[in-house]
Amino acid sequence: MKLQGGLAAALVVALALAPAAAAIELWSSGDRSLEWSGSLRERLLTTNGTDAKAFSEAQREAGAVCLLAATFAECPAFRLMGDKDVVDSLSRLRQRFDLSWGPRWSATVVYDHELRLGNLDTFPGSLGGSADTFLGLEDEIHTFGLKDDANHRRWRHLLYRGFLHYEGESIHLTVGRQRIPWGVGRLWNPIDRFNAIPPLAVEGDQSPGIDALDLRWLLDGFDQIQLVYAPGTSHETARYAARYQGVIRDVDVGVMAGIFEQARTAGIDLAGNLGDAAWRLEAVFTDPEQRVWLLDDPEPRERDPFWQVLVSLDYNFDIGDGLYVLVEHLYDGNALGFGEGRAGSLLPLFGASDEGPEALAGAGPFVAPIPAARFAGSAVVSNARHQTGLQIGTDLSSALRGDLVVLYDWNGESVAFFPSVAFTGLNSAEITIGAQIFAGGRRSQFGEQEPMVYLLAEYFF
Repeated sequence: MKLQGGLAAALVVALALAPAAAAIELWSSGDRSLEWSGSLRERLLTTNGTDAKAFSEAQREAGAVCLLAATFAECPAFRLMGDKDVVDSLSRLRQRFDLSWGPRWSATVVYDHELRLGNLDTFPGSLGGSADTFLGLEDEIHTFGLKDDANHRRWRHLLYRGFLHYEGESIHLTVGRQRIPWGVGRLWNPIDRFNAIPPLAVEGDQSPGIDALDLRWLLDGFDQIQLVYAPGTSHETARYAARYQGVIRDVDVGVMAGIFEQARTAGIDLAGNLGDAAWRLEAVFTDPEQRVWLLDDPEPRERDPFWQVLVSLDYNFDIGDGLYVLVEHLYDGNALGFGEGRAGSLLPLFGASDEGPEALAGAGPFVAPIPAARFAGSAVVSNARHQTGLQIGTDLSSALRGDLVVLYDWNGESVAFFPSVAFTGLNSAEITIGAQIFAGGRRSQFGEQEPMVYLLAEYFF
């Protein structure tokens, strides 16, 4: 993987010599203008993964054992989990265009090109995928031989953001691909059913956004009512919700209700001060309506209603240049539970179906891809019901900051360590080096995850 390392090293040198960045004004006329800016990011990581091709071959060799729901947990293919060294390089060119058309109207387009090099055919990666989008507007580019599975090369383009915004005296309207961040949590956001970012995300500043209509009615003071409709790609994946946000006796209050992937949802988030510390609470209730056939059930059934609750407290200690400490606890009533057999904690990610290979007709149920209804619209997905997170951060110098996130799974008794160091002393550039280390049993929240080391280097122009 010399090519990936060379690209990262070249980018780091370029960042050291980079001039200061500033948005470029492409056009201006009175109170109307068009500005252009952008960035170039390199994300380089190494970890242990699973070769999806080898996994599929092992499944075929095992035959019915890996196809039938009753025996799937013992599929010998799961012995290959974490057997492959993975080096992955992602180079992202991002361009942003901001159009201002008078005091009321504006538009933003953020357009990405991504070049990925490395062992991309990992089993966890094959389970994932991009979120459902109404607009589409993303695709792979197959020129120059850049869809070559043997050499693990991919080139794709996508619309990261693209929305039109109207700002009236009491009405704000945004239409298009945007981010709609809800909730007050720092590590988890169970109340955020649009763009929640998991605490172990390497690129924690990146959210795929959602294609939606966001209407806000500004009331007196800090109060507002927000209505959101995100059509998704079908009726089953549509999301629509309302939220009140305001301040009551020095406490920030948010109250929401909506339907997310046919699951009725209601919740509240609160944030305030406790002396010099800050406290937060999120509580959301979900009542799923879709029927889901889980592997260990005899037939499809509607999921039980569940609660997700988060509480957190943070404080800045006057130590050195300042020491930030956050403690946050998550109760997830929608926890997937822990798998059995060789499948380990991955078992709950699979479902059952009556449809199987013709050679095994009538012998089901068979293994099937997990439906979105399994999660009932929640973007917080965990195996454990109780998790506690600790975050510590401090400025090591004027340009260097260190952070450590520790997550503990109380049910499976596993732990994740996520240290990182960020350097911002260069003109228009940032460099972050981090790692993720896991400990615990194989059938736990973090015990089956593989260690990882990564580099993020970004130049803004």
